Amino acid sequence: MKKKFVLMCMTGMMVLGMCACGEKKTGQDQPSQVETETADAALSEEDTDSGSSTEPETEKVSDRPDYVGFQDLDIEKHVTLADYKNMKVSVAKPAVDDAAIESYVNSVLLVGNITSRAVREGDVADIDFVGKKDGEAFEGGSGSGYKLGIGSGSFIPGFEDGLVGVMPGETVDLNLTFPENYKQNPDLAGQEVVFTVTVNSIQGSAEYATVTEDEMKEMGLAYQTKEEVWEAGRKAVEENADETFAANSKNAIVQKLVEESEIHTIPEYLVEEEAQNYNNYMSSLSQAMYGMGLEDFVAGAYQMTMEQYNEQLNEMCTEVVRQYLVMEAVARAEGIGITDELIHEKADAEAAEYGYSSGDVLIDEVGFATYRMSIVQDKVTERLLEIIDVEEDTTQTAE
Repeated sequence: MKKKFVLMCMTGMMVLGMCACGEKKTGQDQPSQVETETADAALSEEDTDSGSSTEPETEKVSDRPDYVGFQDLDIEKHVTLADYKNMKVSVAKPAVDDAAIESYVNSVLLVGNITSRAVREGDVADIDFVGKKDGEAFEGGSGSGYKLGIGSGSFIPGFEDGLVGVMPGETVDLNLTFPENYKQNPDLAGQEVVFTVTVNSIQGSAEYATVTEDEMKEMGLAYQTKEEVWEAGRKAVEENADETFAANSKNAIVQKLVEESEIHTIPEYLVEEEAQNYNNYMSSLSQAMYGMGLEDFVAGAYQMTMEQYNEQLNEMCTEVVRQYLVMEAVARAEGIGITDELIHEKADAEAAEYGYSSGDVLIDEVGFATYRMSIVQDKVTERLLEIIDVEEDTTQTAE
């Protein structure tokens, strides 16, 4: 699955961090016929089967005869920059104290996989499973790497109880019957099935205040003592605080610069182009992942009409272009050149990471203007960090 590059450029444009484009889709197909609830309830089977769609425009805005890209704009007609060289920004930094360290230790470091004992009630088991009816696997009845809370009631009766006492690495067959009133898939209601389940591991966790060295060993942790895990937690929290402060500094600088700069005019066709790029991506995403057109996806995922969606999208894209214009103006003022050769070299280097066959394909799908501006913003924010005085705000703590 391709990384969400366009989503980064659109929804994340006011929050910098150009290389953190979004996470690859790694979630498994969850067993909607097995679970009593699913996170994808908004995208029902009726939505995916409706077949209606709203296709994006076929003609690119950038192909129009009168199109002028950001790099060719008379930027002074559109932007008067604020006095950024004398600008000061105050940014909060996450606390690095005992409470923060203990929270990190408990939630991250004192978590491991138990393989030395059998599954118990209350455990979270990592499982692979295949459900079969009359020897044939049924749709939605399989999963891999699924994290199941034993005793949570997430699966049909008997499933979770059947795993109690199973050792990690073992595979068992669970002969079960779906409830008579099973509504998620009426075809399975009251039907006898067999689930073949492999317990991969048991997710172990502990609290720093009470954890023992034996518990850490059971979870396969690298730490031998409480002192070691605390020191590792302290270093990690400090590093996270520094990274968060740096990211928040970029965001604050850009936000203040955009707010204090004067935007004279915003070319509407550039707003339209950003919306087109976004819709092209969303259309391909909704079709690839859910087998539906953009209009059905919008209705199911966002619970809004296309008119409402387009109105919000236009507002979002207008703000994006406002920021683009300011960043372009700073790049000109600071003599930061972004050549076509640099753009294509970077795209070639990033294509595989984002799931594209070549840099040209990446640029074509993302849109040249959007991709170019991601590079402009990255270089401009680095320069602004060298110029603008960023002070740590000690009166508040960043989330």
